[in-house]
Amino acid sequence: MNTPLWKQRNFMLLWSGQLISWMGTEVSGIALPLVVLALTGSSVQAGGVAAIRGFVYIFWAIPAGVLIDRWNRKIVMILANLGSGLAMGSITLALAFHTLSVTQLYIISAIEGSCFVFANLGRFAAFPRVVSKEQFPAAAAQSGAASNIALLVGPPCGGWLYQATGGALAFFVDALSYGINAFSLFFITTSLGPETSPDRTAIHHEIKEAFVWLWHQPLLRFLTILTAGRTILSAGLYLLIIILAKEHHTPSSLTGLLFAIGAGGGILGSLAAAKIQSHISLKKSLLMVSLMSFLTFSFYLFALNYILLAGITMLFYAIDPLYDVTTSSYSVKVIPDRIRGRVLSLMRMVVLGAYSFGFFLTGNLLQYLGSRWTTAIYSLLLLLLFLATAKNKHLVFTKDVIPSTGDSKRVTVPASEDRSS
Repeated sequence: MNTPLWKQRNFMLLWSGQLISWMGTEVSGIALPLVVLALTGSSVQAGGVAAIRGFVYIFWAIPAGVLIDRWNRKIVMILANLGSGLAMGSITLALAFHTLSVTQLYIISAIEGSCFVFANLGRFAAFPRVVSKEQFPAAAAQSGAASNIALLVGPPCGGWLYQATGGALAFFVDALSYGINAFSLFFITTSLGPETSPDRTAIHHEIKEAFVWLWHQPLLRFLTILTAGRTILSAGLYLLIIILAKEHHTPSSLTGLLFAIGAGGGILGSLAAAKIQSHISLKKSLLMVSLMSFLTFSFYLFALNYILLAGITMLFYAIDPLYDVTTSSYSVKVIPDRIRGRVLSLMRMVVLGAYSFGFFLTGNLLQYLGSRWTTAIYSLLLLLLFLATAKNKHLVFTKDVIPSTGDSKRVTVPASEDRSS
């Protein structure tokens, strides 16, 4: 019988440190676009600053993936978190001395984004090392709950701190949270490195090995594209909700509360996600999530007041955890640990590229077309993703095909035992 997750020391250190870091990120996440809007009045600039992290990820992802498979992942994550903390702390100082400019925000976001690449890949690669594969769906659901707890707490605090201090304290809280996460990681005792030491070859050979492996996994490639499509929307959703709230003359403090209400839905969804995912096939899970996401998001077209906006946001956030648990569990099952960092770097490069593009696209759509057309375009995107899922020949209802991690042979797993990402 497996030990409950909350009794597993190493998992809880990784999980709790990330929870605190996510809280800090959500606090500064709502302050950042508000600061940019205060400096420039431009939603394009707000989207551009937020998009830098993803653009930097594209630049660093592939070499970082190779290094994550070579280096001590624990040390990498500690140093990366400390670097991000220093970057966020510099914004606090610039605001305190009234010297902050948009140019500085672009540069600092690029630095923080570079550190984020290594911390993010390190965490994704290390996560399966602190829990068993059997417990991974539950651990993924708990991780999803942590992100929603952060969303529940962070934005209201960030909105209040922005109103009270102009954002300086919000960025200080984020900097402090990175330091706490680094401190928590320091006490993890299990090895977070690959199960087997990789052979040292030229970097381009190691990249090619991961690329070839991923190329021969059509279902994993499809899920990466599907995730990227959803990420375009989810990245811009933050800015879209802020603009919709402003159109309804909502104070900054209540704007943060919108995300807290959404997080409440996300927590409920996380609590149910692992159980639901264990009883339905991969295709049923993805179809259900895709259709519900399309229908729910379309209701933003009719969000004529604050209460409707809050209810739709809560429902939309409640749907996402099932998708995350399904897709992350699948990737853990099929990606060999020795190349996990490299394969994840390729996948995350696509997803984070979509994240940046989502901010950039949303900023421009809101600037030139307005909130209603932006909502309609993203509703159409979700409909296309649902249709692509329904038509994908590698997804079946009764049994999900799970490729062997050692070669190109395939084995079948009963739908009731499927776990996916």
